[in-house]
Parts: sequence; structure tokens; C-alpha cells
Amino acid sequence: MLIGLRPDDRAALAAEGDASRLAARPRLIGIGMGKTGTHALASLFAPVRAAHEAEAARAIDLILAFEAGTADWRDVRRFVLDRDQRLGLTVDVSNLNLFFVDVWLAVAPDARFVLTVREPRSWLDSILNHYLCRPPADAWRAVAARRFGHDDAPHPAEEQVLADAGLHPLDGYLSYWRTHMEKALGTVPAERLLVVPFDRIATEAARITTFAGLSAADIDPTRINEYRNPAKRPILDRIPSSHVESCIRRRCEPFMGMFAPHAELAPGSPSTTASAP
Repeated sequence: MLIGLRPDDRAALAAEGDASRLAARPRLIGIGMGKTGTHALASLFAPVRAAHEAEAARAIDLILAFEAGTADWRDVRRFVLDRDQRLGLTVDVSNLNLFFVDVWLAVAPDARFVLTVREPRSWLDSILNHYLCRPPADAWRAVAARRFGHDDAPHPAEEQVLADAGLHPLDGYLSYWRTHMEKALGTVPAERLLVVPFDRIATEAARITTFAGLSAADIDPTRINEYRNPAKRPILDRIPSSHVESCIRRRCEPFMGMFAPHAELAPGSPSTTASAP
């Protein structure tokens, strides 16, 4: 699945220059993948105009149309400009936002971006549990199919439990995890990107606020834990741990140093050029 515009689209967008730029004001764009604390990030900024997955159905329709060739970069730009002007969000958080990041960078030079991150095994456990316990609506099911199962790869024998549950192979989820990280870290300039582990959103609240150009009055840390998974079915524990770790190493190795204890999460620090076999 495409994550963002193609190179020739970005060149055409850049050629527009100031003609399509939004008026300057504080904008914080959350670009983390699902199950990395995106709800918590949006909830932190409850006192201001903040939203989680605003107009997601429209965004999904556009993303799928762009991938199918029935929409182009002008439609993507128009969507970003129109939604920003209508909703006037100060904080816009969605796992879909990474697709629009090329446009945001071009039309809102004042925008700042937060990439919430999560160690891949913990993320796998959460995303599998999410899809197992909360079957998605049709629009999100289409996105999941493109993100995690686009190559129709068969399940390895060790992952039969996933096949039986109607879930994709681990390699599909981890390929998406890696692609998302590569796009975010390789596209957003370091000075406009803040990388925050999902379990440190509360402790990093003041830093996030300052980075966004907002004040302490614009956040409410008590709202961070409002969203919780309603149930837990640890399906990942039913797969041999050696197999899970092998899949993670094969797909995610360039980024694993980010999750070492006390690692400094400097934007762009991991290698984003290596290709998994």
C-alpha cells in the first residue's frame, strides 16, 4: 500500500509554491501508526481543538482512490486544505495522517509532527488483539487488507492460529510497521519531528506541548488513559516465541536500537535505507 505521494507528485506539489499554503497557526500532526498511543496523544490536548482520526472514512476513500489511479495529488492536496479550513484543528492525530504528510509539509510550513512509536513485539500483541476483539468496519477492513495482506502470502505453519482467526501473517504486519517507520523518519525533517514512545506520552507531555508551540493550559494529562481495549485475547502467545522473534529481526532490525533502555529517540537516527530480504 502506498504511504504518501510519488516522487513526481511531490515535485508537482512543490512547484505550486506559496499559492497553496495555509495561514500560519499552531498545528500538531500525529503520524503514529495505530496502537502506538494515538488516542492518548489526541486526548492529551482535549482543551484545544483536537481530534483522533477526523473524517477517517473520507480519508480512506481518497487513499484507496489514489492507489487505484482514480484520484491524483491535486485531490489529496484539496482534501488536506479543505479539512484544515473546515475543522480548524490545532491537534490532528490519525494513523492515516502519514499518507498526507507530503502535503502537510508543503502547505503548512509551521506544522509540527509527532511520531508515536512502539516496540514491534508489543505492537504486534496489541494490533492482533485489536483486530481479534474489535472486528473493523468495512472501510478499515479494506485498509487492513492493503496494509497487512496485500501480497496474499500464505501463513507459515507456526502461524496457523492466525489463519484460523482470520488474521494476516506476522510478516504482513511487520512489513507495514517497518514501512511506516521508514516513511515517517525518512520524510519529515528532524527539526519538525518529535518521536515519542507510546508509554511516555504522559511523562513527555510538557515537551510535546512546547514542541507544538502550545502552553500548559492546552493540555489535560488526566485524559490520556480514556481509551483502553475492552478485552484481551493474547493470541501472539500461542505462536512459538522463537518464530516471532525471527520475524521481528528480519523485518525490523534497522529500528530496534530505538527501543533499547534509555535510548535517545533522535529523528532519523536509525538507518532507513536497508531492505529486508
